[in-house]
Amino acid sequence: MMIKAVFFDVGETLINESRDWNEWADHLEVPRRVFHALLGAVIARGQHHRRVFDLVRPGVDFDALCREREATGSTYTVTAEDLYPDVVPCLKRLRETGVLVGIAGNQPVATERALRALGVPADIVASSASWGVDKPDARFFERIVAETNGIEPSRIAYVGDRLDNDVEPARRAGMVPVFLRRGPWAIIQSGSGRFASPVHAIDSLSALPALLSGSLGT
Repeated sequence: MMIKAVFFDVGETLINESRDWNEWADHLEVPRRVFHALLGAVIARGQHHRRVFDLVRPGVDFDALCREREATGSTYTVTAEDLYPDVVPCLKRLRETGVLVGIAGNQPVATERALRALGVPADIVASSASWGVDKPDARFFERIVAETNGIEPSRIAYVGDRLDNDVEPARRAGMVPVFLRRGPWAIIQSGSGRFASPVHAIDSLSALPALLSGSLGT
């Protein structure tokens, strides 16, 4: 099997989201440990992560909550410090081997623009917001295939930290899913018993180039 393209999820795959969650906890005046415990419970139940805000403020409108936070000058933006340290070396290495590197996750356009501004080494940088479709919708993965200009799905790897949004839908799309075991979703979902054990799993992006060139081939 020759992998010709690798696409990456964003949150907890490329970006450590801890700072943003902590800032939300501070804004909502909830102890950080309590906020993270609530987030963990939401993940364990298979609910959308925005459910955590409704638990803290029942009936809250998330967009209004974002405007409220922005009014305090606490608008979140991705910085170089938010990137996991294994990200840039991994993406650079893959591009050096001639693999097309893409980034596409469930993110706002602002995150897409921030990644471009940071100069993250990728050939394609996109988001669910700019594509108008969210994972795990099959159309999201169809769009990935379209962006590669004809690469067969079986030669595209998709790397993500979620079994529900990344691994399973990528597999159904005919791609090679690679499960990155880091972040709250990865830890909670992998121990839930609700998902089949992924065929390809890594604990760091540092292990990805060897996986692709070894067991999968490049």
